[in-house]
Amino acid sequence: MKFVNNNEDKEEKKRREAGDGGDGEDVPERGNWTGKLDFLLSCLGYAVGLGNVWRFPYLCFKNGGGAFLVPYFFMLLCIGIPCFLLELSIGQYSARGPVTVYGQMSPMFKGLGIANMVANAFVGLYYNMIIAWTIYYLFASFTSHLPWQDCTNNFNDENCFSIIEYTKCLEQRNTTSDLIYIDRQCSNDPEFFNSIMARKDYWYKHEKEIELENKTKTKVDCYYINTTFCNENATQADIVKPFDLPVGKRDSSSSQYLKKEVLKEAKSIEPSDFGSPDWKLALCLLAAWLVIFLCLVKGIKSSGKVVYFTATFPYLVLVVLLIKAVTLPGASDGIYFYLVPDLNRLGDIEVWVAAAGQIFFSLSVAGGGLITLASYNTFNNNILRDTLIVCVGNCMTSFVAGFAIFSVLGFMASEIGVNIQDVATSGTGLAFVAYPDLVTRLTPAPLWAILFFLMLFTLGLDSQFAIVENMLTGVLDYEPKLRSKKLYVVACICVSGFLCGLPLTCPGGGFLLDLLDNYAAVWPYLFIGFTELVLVSYVYGYNTFIDDIVEMTNAKWLNGGVKYFFGVFYCFISPLLIIIILLISWAQYEPFKKGDYTYPGWANGIGWFI
Repeated sequence: MKFVNNNEDKEEKKRREAGDGGDGEDVPERGNWTGKLDFLLSCLGYAVGLGNVWRFPYLCFKNGGGAFLVPYFFMLLCIGIPCFLLELSIGQYSARGPVTVYGQMSPMFKGLGIANMVANAFVGLYYNMIIAWTIYYLFASFTSHLPWQDCTNNFNDENCFSIIEYTKCLEQRNTTSDLIYIDRQCSNDPEFFNSIMARKDYWYKHEKEIELENKTKTKVDCYYINTTFCNENATQADIVKPFDLPVGKRDSSSSQYLKKEVLKEAKSIEPSDFGSPDWKLALCLLAAWLVIFLCLVKGIKSSGKVVYFTATFPYLVLVVLLIKAVTLPGASDGIYFYLVPDLNRLGDIEVWVAAAGQIFFSLSVAGGGLITLASYNTFNNNILRDTLIVCVGNCMTSFVAGFAIFSVLGFMASEIGVNIQDVATSGTGLAFVAYPDLVTRLTPAPLWAILFFLMLFTLGLDSQFAIVENMLTGVLDYEPKLRSKKLYVVACICVSGFLCGLPLTCPGGGFLLDLLDNYAAVWPYLFIGFTELVLVSYVYGYNTFIDDIVEMTNAKWLNGGVKYFFGVFYCFISPLLIIIILLISWAQYEPFKKGDYTYPGWANGIGWFI
């Protein structure tokens, strides 16, 4: 069984075969890559994104340190590489985007392309909002004094904790006795002490989670008896003199800048709290979509050139940050926590589920973008080579980024005097709280801030290019008559994305963004990946799929024993692993939570609908 209504006649196929991996002439009315590295860098930029910097290191730490690398690389071999090669193959062979390619392979799977495009659109909405945040921070960094550097701003409250001010207070204790840092000030004034002691419950009472005899966990009240230990058996009477603001009560100046100044975060996602768009964030979102429009206005010809910068610049900054990070005091402690293996965790099914989810998220498989990018290749491009380069490069980027991230966390923990567990966070907490907090202690702080947020901006931009290009290609492949009006189609997509993204600029937008990230970025892609494997292996035919690869790459060695070896993965192991992961995830489902806030039923219902 071959593609229904094969995409090219014999003459056009010969013309594509005459290409040399990217320097051929344009495919009529559609276009193709104009440089040999355009496709490879675009794929690498699409796969290497924000998740490599903020998601992988945290998952590695959370799920057994170095032991997490075992299921991670296992899932890379069993799911990641097979699915990655599958998408590049069907995209390059058909020269079609996901909206139409599935219908060519089997008419009954035509709807899979629409599902792919819809899931991709949801991810694109919140992904560009994160890019808008980086633009906000980037502009805020062009100053001699970073706005999240201390707790003297109007938006800061009494729980604000500035590591710079705290460090100065520690130094002053060498010459002045009884100094404490609390309520945004360093003081030993008796009246100040009395005011703190009059509000013991406010400053020192907290909650902690304990494990009962039946292995269940519950939260109980406790009192801090020093800055780090909260004793559930202590009372007010045990606090005889004030001390520094306890760890559990601290809200860093960078965290308050994100929540109170940038996001103006609401209390919940409820309509009564959601609020209206913030004009600063709306302008940043508009700027993000404008950049996407300008880079894609000429299709892959323009985006293919932009990636020469956006795909390579993050590596330059990452290397600089890595060199700086590993030389910081306490960096070795962070690296130890990052790499030390907890082999007992290998028996935990959640660790394997997390590894599989990260492989899909990191390689960007099942999102349609890989099919779209490969569809602009010349017919004989070596996708076997490209698959190996991108998959290995992507995973090694995640691994190396972990050294930089946890060197930083080790440094922060040593300065504050707490355990690394207390500063290790994921997602926005790492990119927009921990790192901004770090750069305030580097010299010159604004320069490091500009470099870091420019790196985040370029990391996000590459992935967003492919997401929007995927939607653009879907529209133009579905309705080829619109190709002559590509400018207007790109504009329509970008304007629609901006308008649909405006709710994310509201005070409740942070809750909506996390909801989209939780429901739109994992389960839909896992299901699409499973369906793709079933389609290719059992409907289109595994043998035909391998024949297509051989026809494109002339890799005749695939027709030997290797063909049957790969067949074990494509026909059995890969789809079986994905369906097991999905079933376990659904069986262990709990209403989505953000910190201590549990999303209401209607919000989780929207997530399931997505």
